[in-house]
Amino acid sequence: MRFHDAFNGLVLLLAAIALLVYSLTLPAMQGQQFGPGVFPLMVSVGLGACALLLMARAVAAGWSGPFVAVDAGLRSRRGLTAVLAVVLGTVAYLLLSDFLGFLVVAPLVLVAIFRSQRVGWPAAIAVALLGTAVIHFVFYSMLRVPLPWGLLTPLAW
Repeated sequence: MRFHDAFNGLVLLLAAIALLVYSLTLPAMQGQQFGPGVFPLMVSVGLGACALLLMARAVAAGWSGPFVAVDAGLRSRRGLTAVLAVVLGTVAYLLLSDFLGFLVVAPLVLVAIFRSQRVGWPAAIAVALLGTAVIHFVFYSMLRVPLPWGLLTPLAW
């Protein structure tokens, strides 16, 4: 499904504003020049810039094209399965990550999404494990973002 760029830009701009406002509410961390609000603030600025570019492109194009168009890929079973895998994977992560932990849930969700795209088992498992390890390292070790340990809490370092 495709929405007009003006609509997409408006939604992204609203999300950027909400993220900007939220990032300003995060407390500063002692001993550091930047706190947990820096990354969301940077993302909100980038998201806002992209939103404005999308809306400018829509105006420059003269608002041509339909407001909503359903692509042929979404009408297929494979396309619908892929979209549902991402949505359900996100919901599953939100519901299960506190209990099971990031290192357990993330690879399972990624494998499910990859398999919905007909990625082979070996590649899906390898990329899911490697991706989870990289994401965990960047967010947990470098950015100091606490990720849920869940069942693996006794192993937390």
